[in-house]
Amino acid sequence: MPLTGGTRKGSTRVPVPVSDRLDVSISLEPEDLVSMRRIMAQRLRGWGVSEESSDRMLLAVNELLTNVVEHVSPDAHGCRLADLLVQRVPDGVVAVVGDKDPRPIEPVAAAPLDESGRGLALVGALVDESEVSLTASGKDVRVFIADPAPATGS
Repeated sequence: MPLTGGTRKGSTRVPVPVSDRLDVSISLEPEDLVSMRRIMAQRLRGWGVSEESSDRMLLAVNELLTNVVEHVSPDAHGCRLADLLVQRVPDGVVAVVGDKDPRPIEPVAAAPLDESGRGLALVGALVDESEVSLTASGKDVRVFIADPAPATGS
């Protein structure tokens, strides 16, 4: 299955009513993370993703979106833009979080009492596969979680 999709309404991407895919472009603020988790949780349930795989994916994607909020500089309009694609594939769930920051990800080693610096390690521990790709406009972080539950359309 291709990991693309979405329709554009002006310059804003809106959710696509496709049973096996959630594809959105959003301007992120910290308060938007709760809504994104809710939308994803509903979609994952509709696809028949197991609770354990769903929890892992929700936490991993939340961490990646939090990194956009915390590390991506706002554009001229004060927006931190991100693309989110979550797709049910035959053997699991794939998520891609894209941002408009051209800087590569530089993992840091967090000291025991540091309040940050553990996000990428957390994501790595939660998912079965991950990769970072630099794009013409920024970067994409792709994560995959295997899920043996059968796919059921929403």
